[in-house]
Amino acid sequence: MHKIFYFTGSGNSLAIAKRIGEKIGQYKVVKVTSKLDFNKPVKADILGFVFPVYAWGMPVLFKKFLEQIEISKAKYIFVVTNYAGNGGNVLGLFQKLMKKKNINIDAFFEIFMPSNYLVMGDADPQDKAAQIIKNSIPKIEECAQKIYDRKMVPMQKVSFMGKLYTKLIYPLFANYIKRSDKNFFFTELCNGCGICEKVCPVENIILNENKNPVWQNHCEQCHACIHWCPQRAIEFSKKTSNKNRYTHPDVKVSELI
Repeated sequence: MHKIFYFTGSGNSLAIAKRIGEKIGQYKVVKVTSKLDFNKPVKADILGFVFPVYAWGMPVLFKKFLEQIEISKAKYIFVVTNYAGNGGNVLGLFQKLMKKKNINIDAFFEIFMPSNYLVMGDADPQDKAAQIIKNSIPKIEECAQKIYDRKMVPMQKVSFMGKLYTKLIYPLFANYIKRSDKNFFFTELCNGCGICEKVCPVENIILNENKNPVWQNHCEQCHACIHWCPQRAIEFSKKTSNKNRYTHPDVKVSELI
Protein backbone atom coordinates (compact mmCIF):
# COMPACT_ATOMS: atom_id res chain seq x y z
CA MET A 1 0.00 0.00 0.00
CA HIS A 2 1.23 3.50 -0.90
CA LYS A 3 0.54 6.38 1.50
CA ILE A 4 0.36 10.11 0.91
CA PHE A 5 0.18 12.42 3.91
CA TYR A 6 -1.24 15.85 3.20
CA PHE A 7 -2.24 19.08 4.90
CA THR A 8 -4.80 21.42 3.38
CA GLY A 9 -7.08 24.33 4.07
CA SER A 10 -8.63 25.03 0.68
CA GLY A 11 -8.25 21.54 -0.80
CA ASN A 12 -5.27 22.16 -3.11
CA SER A 13 -2.99 19.61 -1.44
CA LEU A 14 -5.69 16.95 -1.34
CA ALA A 15 -6.46 17.43 -5.02
CA ILE A 16 -2.77 17.00 -5.85
CA ALA A 17 -2.42 13.96 -3.58
CA LYS A 18 -5.46 12.27 -5.12
CA ARG A 19 -4.27 12.81 -8.70
CA ILE A 20 -0.85 11.37 -7.86
CA GLY A 21 -2.46 8.48 -6.00
CA GLU A 22 -4.69 7.62 -8.94
CA LYS A 23 -1.58 7.27 -11.09
CA ILE A 24 0.48 5.11 -8.74
CA GLY A 25 -2.52 3.02 -7.61
CA GLN A 26 -3.23 1.14 -4.38
CA TYR A 27 -2.90 4.32 -2.38
CA LYS A 28 -4.29 5.91 0.75
CA VAL A 29 -4.35 9.63 1.45
CA VAL A 30 -4.00 10.61 5.10
CA LYS A 31 -4.95 14.07 6.33
CA VAL A 32 -2.54 15.48 8.89
CA THR A 33 -4.64 16.88 11.73
CA SER A 34 -4.25 17.20 15.47
CA LYS A 35 -6.24 13.95 15.78
CA LEU A 36 -3.63 11.95 13.86
CA ASP A 37 -1.30 9.75 15.89
CA PHE A 38 2.10 11.26 15.03
CA ASN A 39 3.99 8.53 16.87
CA LYS A 40 2.51 5.59 14.98
CA PRO A 41 5.23 4.01 12.78
CA VAL A 42 4.62 4.53 9.07
CA LYS A 43 5.10 1.74 6.58
CA ALA A 44 4.58 2.14 2.82
CA ASP A 45 6.03 1.11 -0.50
CA ILE A 46 5.78 4.63 -1.95
CA LEU A 47 5.49 7.33 0.71
CA GLY A 48 4.50 10.89 -0.11
CA PHE A 49 4.07 14.24 1.60
CA VAL A 50 1.99 17.04 0.08
CA PHE A 51 1.54 20.40 1.75
CA PRO A 52 1.10 24.13 1.04
CA VAL A 53 3.72 26.81 1.57
CA TYR A 54 2.93 29.19 4.43
CA ALA A 55 5.15 32.27 4.73
CA TRP A 56 8.01 30.53 2.86
CA GLY A 57 7.72 27.62 5.29
CA MET A 58 5.22 24.88 6.04
CA PRO A 59 2.11 24.60 8.21
CA VAL A 60 3.28 24.47 11.83
CA LEU A 61 1.27 21.33 12.54
CA PHE A 62 2.84 19.61 9.53
CA LYS A 63 6.30 20.54 10.77
CA LYS A 64 5.45 19.05 14.16
CA PHE A 65 4.22 15.92 12.38
CA LEU A 66 7.49 15.59 10.45
CA GLU A 67 9.52 16.05 13.61
CA GLN A 68 7.69 13.21 15.34
CA ILE A 69 7.00 10.77 12.53
CA GLU A 70 8.76 7.40 12.53
CA ILE A 71 9.16 5.80 9.12
CA SER A 72 9.66 2.09 9.66
CA LYS A 73 9.67 1.15 5.98
CA ALA A 74 9.50 3.02 2.66
CA LYS A 75 11.12 2.11 -0.65
CA TYR A 76 10.54 5.49 -2.32
CA ILE A 77 9.78 8.85 -0.69
CA PHE A 78 8.61 12.03 -2.42
CA VAL A 79 7.47 15.49 -1.37
CA VAL A 80 5.25 17.99 -3.20
CA THR A 81 4.76 21.58 -2.13
CA ASN A 82 2.18 23.94 -3.62
CA TYR A 83 2.14 27.72 -3.50
CA ALA A 84 0.80 30.82 -5.21
CA GLY A 85 3.86 33.02 -4.81
CA ASN A 86 7.29 31.74 -3.93
CA GLY A 87 8.25 28.55 -2.13
CA GLY A 88 11.39 29.98 -0.56
CA ASN A 89 13.51 27.23 0.94
CA VAL A 90 10.62 25.16 2.24
CA LEU A 91 11.93 22.02 0.52
CA GLY A 92 15.31 22.61 2.12
CA LEU A 93 13.55 22.85 5.48
CA PHE A 94 11.73 19.60 4.74
CA GLN A 95 14.97 17.88 3.75
CA LYS A 96 16.69 19.11 6.91
CA LEU A 97 13.94 17.64 9.09
CA MET A 98 14.20 14.30 7.31
CA LYS A 99 18.00 14.21 7.47
CA LYS A 100 17.78 14.43 11.24
CA LYS A 101 16.03 11.06 11.04
CA ASN A 102 18.54 9.69 8.51
CA ILE A 103 15.80 9.58 5.89
CA ASN A 104 16.66 10.29 2.27
CA ILE A 105 14.13 11.88 -0.07
CA ASP A 106 14.00 10.48 -3.60
CA ALA A 107 12.02 13.21 -5.35
CA PHE A 108 11.16 16.89 -4.79
CA PHE A 109 8.34 18.67 -6.62
CA GLU A 110 6.72 22.13 -6.60
CA ILE A 111 3.29 22.99 -8.02
CA PHE A 112 1.86 26.46 -8.65
CA MET A 113 -1.75 26.67 -7.43
CA PRO A 114 -4.43 29.36 -6.91
CA SER A 115 -3.91 31.96 -4.21
CA ASN A 116 -6.14 31.77 -1.12
CA TYR A 117 -4.40 33.50 1.81
CA LEU A 118 -6.72 36.45 2.32
CA VAL A 119 -4.68 38.20 5.01
CA MET A 120 -1.96 39.15 2.52
CA GLY A 121 -4.12 39.61 -0.56
CA ASP A 122 -7.19 38.24 -2.28
CA ALA A 123 -8.05 34.78 -3.53
CA ASP A 124 -7.88 34.49 -7.29
CA PRO A 125 -11.22 35.10 -9.03
CA GLN A 126 -12.97 31.98 -10.24
CA ASP A 127 -11.92 32.25 -13.88
CA LYS A 128 -8.26 32.85 -13.04
CA ALA A 129 -8.26 30.05 -10.45
CA ALA A 130 -9.80 27.68 -12.99
CA GLN A 131 -7.04 28.48 -15.50
CA ILE A 132 -4.31 27.98 -12.91
CA ILE A 133 -5.80 24.61 -11.97
CA LYS A 134 -6.02 23.64 -15.65
CA ASN A 135 -2.37 24.59 -16.12
CA SER A 136 -1.34 22.63 -13.03
CA ILE A 137 -2.76 19.30 -14.23
CA PRO A 138 -0.01 18.45 -16.77
CA LYS A 139 2.62 19.35 -14.17
CA ILE A 140 0.98 17.14 -11.53
CA GLU A 141 0.64 14.29 -14.01
CA GLU A 142 4.32 14.67 -14.92
CA CYS A 143 5.20 14.42 -11.24
CA ALA A 144 2.91 11.43 -10.84
CA GLN A 145 4.58 9.64 -13.76
CA LYS A 146 8.03 10.20 -12.28
CA ILE A 147 6.80 8.90 -8.94
CA TYR A 148 5.23 5.88 -10.63
CA ASP A 149 8.56 5.22 -12.36
CA ARG A 150 10.38 5.87 -9.07
CA LYS A 151 12.73 8.35 -10.64
CA MET A 152 15.18 10.40 -8.64
CA VAL A 153 14.30 14.10 -8.81
CA PRO A 154 16.73 16.41 -7.00
CA MET A 155 15.68 19.58 -5.23
CA GLN A 156 16.06 22.70 -7.36
CA LYS A 157 18.61 25.31 -6.36
CA VAL A 158 17.15 27.97 -4.07
CA SER A 159 18.09 31.64 -4.34
CA PHE A 160 19.75 33.50 -1.51
CA MET A 161 16.58 35.54 -0.94
CA GLY A 162 14.46 32.39 -0.87
CA LYS A 163 16.65 30.94 1.86
CA LEU A 164 16.55 34.23 3.73
CA TYR A 165 12.74 34.45 3.64
CA THR A 166 12.42 30.93 5.05
CA LYS A 167 15.03 31.56 7.72
CA LEU A 168 13.73 34.94 8.90
CA ILE A 169 10.05 35.29 8.05
CA TYR A 170 8.76 31.77 8.60
CA PRO A 171 9.70 31.70 12.33
CA LEU A 172 7.87 35.02 12.79
CA PHE A 173 4.79 33.55 11.11
CA ALA A 174 4.97 30.40 13.22
CA ASN A 175 5.03 32.53 16.35
CA TYR A 176 2.31 34.88 15.09
CA ILE A 177 -0.33 32.22 14.44
CA LYS A 178 -0.39 31.22 18.11
CA ARG A 179 -2.32 34.38 18.89
CA SER A 180 -3.77 35.23 15.49
CA ASP A 181 -7.26 33.78 15.89
CA LYS A 182 -8.38 36.64 18.12
CA ASN A 183 -9.02 38.42 14.81
CA PHE A 184 -11.61 35.91 13.55
CA PHE A 185 -15.29 36.70 13.92
CA PHE A 186 -18.62 35.60 12.49
CA THR A 187 -21.32 37.79 11.01
CA GLU A 188 -25.11 37.71 11.15
CA LEU A 189 -25.00 35.37 8.13
CA CYS A 190 -23.89 32.48 10.39
CA ASN A 191 -26.60 29.80 10.61
CA GLY A 192 -24.78 27.48 13.02
CA CYS A 193 -24.16 24.72 10.47
CA GLY A 194 -20.87 23.78 12.15
CA ILE A 195 -18.85 23.23 8.97
CA CYS A 196 -16.12 25.56 10.26
CA GLU A 197 -15.74 23.38 13.34
CA LYS A 198 -15.58 20.19 11.28
CA VAL A 199 -13.03 21.30 8.66
CA CYS A 200 -10.56 22.83 11.12
CA PRO A 201 -7.49 20.54 11.13
CA VAL A 202 -6.52 21.41 14.70
CA GLU A 203 -9.90 21.44 16.48
CA ASN A 204 -9.50 25.16 17.04
CA ILE A 205 -13.21 25.93 16.66
CA ILE A 206 -16.11 24.85 18.87
CA LEU A 207 -19.73 25.93 18.68
CA ASN A 208 -21.13 27.56 21.78
CA GLU A 209 -24.64 27.09 23.16
CA ASN A 210 -25.95 29.41 20.44
CA LYS A 211 -24.23 27.38 17.73
CA ASN A 212 -21.80 30.20 17.01
CA PRO A 213 -18.08 29.49 16.37
CA VAL A 214 -15.59 30.20 19.13
CA TRP A 215 -11.86 30.07 18.36
CA GLN A 216 -9.59 28.31 20.88
CA ASN A 217 -6.22 30.06 20.40
CA HIS A 218 -4.25 27.41 18.51
CA CYS A 219 -4.89 28.39 14.89
CA GLU A 220 -2.87 27.25 11.85
CA GLN A 221 -3.97 30.12 9.58
CA CYS A 222 -5.12 27.62 6.95
CA HIS A 223 -8.38 29.61 6.53
CA ALA A 224 -10.42 26.46 5.98
CA CYS A 225 -13.12 27.99 8.18
CA ILE A 226 -13.32 31.07 5.96
CA HIS A 227 -13.23 29.34 2.59
CA TRP A 228 -15.55 26.41 3.32
CA CYS A 229 -18.25 28.40 5.14
CA PRO A 230 -21.29 28.08 2.84
CA GLN A 231 -22.73 31.35 4.16
CA ARG A 232 -19.52 33.44 3.84
CA ALA A 233 -20.13 34.24 7.49
CA ILE A 234 -16.54 34.14 8.78
CA GLU A 235 -14.13 37.05 8.53
CA PHE A 236 -10.61 37.83 9.73
CA SER A 237 -10.33 41.39 11.09
CA LYS A 238 -11.07 43.82 8.27
CA LYS A 239 -8.77 42.03 5.85
CA THR A 240 -11.18 39.51 4.35
CA SER A 241 -14.33 41.57 3.88
CA ASN A 242 -15.62 41.47 0.30
CA LYS A 243 -12.73 39.25 -0.81
CA ASN A 244 -13.07 36.10 -2.89
CA ARG A 245 -13.39 32.67 -1.31
CA TYR A 246 -11.66 29.67 -2.84
CA THR A 247 -11.92 25.91 -2.55
CA HIS A 248 -10.51 23.43 -5.04
CA PRO A 249 -13.34 22.30 -7.36
CA ASP A 250 -12.23 18.65 -7.27
CA VAL A 251 -12.52 18.44 -3.47
CA LYS A 252 -15.76 18.13 -1.54
CA VAL A 253 -16.15 19.43 1.99
CA SER A 254 -17.15 15.91 3.06
CA GLU A 255 -13.60 14.73 2.23
CA LEU A 256 -12.16 17.08 4.83
CA ILE A 257 -14.50 16.20 7.68
